[in-house]
Amino acid sequence: MTWKTHLVLGAMAGYYANASWTGMVAGAAFALAPDIDKARSKAGKMIWPLSWLVEKGIGHRTLTHSWIMLFLPALLLGNPSIAHAALLWLLSQLISDALVGQIQLFWPIRQGWIGIPLPKFLYRMVDVLVFYAAIGYSVYLAYEKGIDLLG
Repeated sequence: MTWKTHLVLGAMAGYYANASWTGMVAGAAFALAPDIDKARSKAGKMIWPLSWLVEKGIGHRTLTHSWIMLFLPALLLGNPSIAHAALLWLLSQLISDALVGQIQLFWPIRQGWIGIPLPKFLYRMVDVLVFYAAIGYSVYLAYEKGIDLLG
């Protein structure tokens, strides 16, 4: 998925974890975190030398898209509710990437890539559909909850 789609899905997951602007912003940020293994990604550019080394050494959609990444929030974040929220945000990234390609969920075991490898034209189509569906659902949810998105 593209970074924009990950951002929107992460914001939705963040809202479900913590129904506030803070939850949405944190969700969007955490949803981009697994892509630090790709030097040209939005997250990878923020830590460029390290992301380039990870991409060349381990590969994209391996370590940072694996079960190991799902344990990090519990280990790094002391607050269980924030760790739970971070887990949801990370899951949104892993599930959406598996929807349009493959991830190595059981890394470091080199077999067992999981996901649906789509051709490029279908990848783009699914990405656009998911992006606009997530935007539409977010607007609907905000309307139902009476949240003012503009102020």
